[in-house]
Amino acid sequence: MIRQFPTRWPRPVVRWPVAVALVVVAGAVTVITLVNEHAELFGPAVATMAGIYLMAYAIGRPRTVWLAFAILSAVVTGLHLLARLGPVPVDPAVGMTLVLVPLWVWAAARHRSTRTRTLSVQTAGMLAFGAITLLTATTQPQVGTAVAGLGFLAHGLWDAYHYRADLVVSRSWAQFCAVVDLGVGIALVVASAG
Repeated sequence: MIRQFPTRWPRPVVRWPVAVALVVVAGAVTVITLVNEHAELFGPAVATMAGIYLMAYAIGRPRTVWLAFAILSAVVTGLHLLARLGPVPVDPAVGMTLVLVPLWVWAAARHRSTRTRTLSVQTAGMLAFGAITLLTATTQPQVGTAVAGLGFLAHGLWDAYHYRADLVVSRSWAQFCAVVDLGVGIALVVASAG
C-alpha cells in the first residue's frame, strides 16, 4: 500500500506567524524596558492596528493585510519622525486616529452594496481603537501606558474574533497580531505599574 501525503498542510501546522510574532514581542519588550515614553510610542499603534484591518477590508482581499501593515507602519513611523524632527509638531496618536477616517470612507464606499454587518464591526473597531489611541495621548504618561496596554489586549481579542470568523484579514495575520498584541499588552500594563 502506498501512503499518500497531503498536498496541503493542516491549519494547526502553520506556526510561522507565532514564531515571527515572538521575535516582534521580544523587540517591543526591549524597547519598553529601555525607554520611558511608552504611551507616546505605543499609543498610536492601537489606531494603526485598526487601520490595518480597515485597509485590508477596503481592498477586499484578506492577504493584502500584510501590505496594509507595511504601509501603515511607514505612516506611523513618519508621524513619529515628524513629531521629533519636523518643523511642525505632529502628535502621532492624533495623526493615526485621523488616518482612520479616509480608510473608513474608502471601506464604506467599496462595500456599500455588500454585507453591512462586517462594515459595522469594522466601524465599531475604528471608533473604539481610535478613542483608546486618543486617550493615551491625553492622559498622564503612566495612565496612557496602561490604556495603551489595555488597547493592545483588546485588539488581541479583536484578532481572535477575526481568526475564528475567517473574515477581513488572513488567518496568518490574525494569529501573528494576536500574539504580538497579547505580549506587548501585558508588557505595557506591567510597565505602567512600575
